[in-house]
Amino acid sequence: MKHLLLSILFLAVVGTSIAQQKTGQISYSMDFASDNPDMAMALPMMQGSTMEMYFMPNKSKIDMTMGTFMKMNTVADTKANKGLMLMEIMGNKTATELDLSKTDKEEKAEPTIEVTTETKEIVGYKCTKTIVRDADGNEAIMWIASDLQASLKGQQQFGNSKVNGVPLEFSTVNNGMTIHFIATKFSKKVDKKAFSLKIPEGYTTVTEDDLKNMGGGM
Repeated sequence: MKHLLLSILFLAVVGTSIAQQKTGQISYSMDFASDNPDMAMALPMMQGSTMEMYFMPNKSKIDMTMGTFMKMNTVADTKANKGLMLMEIMGNKTATELDLSKTDKEEKAEPTIEVTTETKEIVGYKCTKTIVRDADGNEAIMWIASDLQASLKGQQQFGNSKVNGVPLEFSTVNNGMTIHFIATKFSKKVDKKAFSLKIPEGYTTVTEDDLKNMGGGM
């Protein structure tokens, strides 16, 4: 009986370890909406926008293409507390080195996270509806795949939320525009070179303060 219980416990531990995927690449489609007439006029320019997320233990990368006029690439290394944001807007290329240790200091009060019982499947993973509320009362609904584990620190698209898993569907609101993300493809393989913190040639280096003054980031 003792050996049977130990065997069951071993299988349970191994099963949990196998189920949690900590390396991969996720492709997201993006849809846009706005009640602001001026913002709504710009929506056709945003069609075809996509986001790619790459992750492995302690590292993540977001590669976003906003229509035909903007590209943004953010790499975060949480172990080193370093990051790099590359932006290209209408041919103007800038690079900003990030200090991720500032993220914890600048964050407001911890958001409240409500995990519901509602679930659905996205790209083969079971996702649970999760409601995240910040200190100002703003509410965001995320569909979280707990079998995928990635550090989201430094990735503003996810609001730096400390949720248990990876959001495969969620929405953000920026300057009166709602952006809806939903995963369309998942791959377990990822190239380690994707997480390089080296600034490519052709980019002008700007500081984080300069970037904030320019209104950079999402």
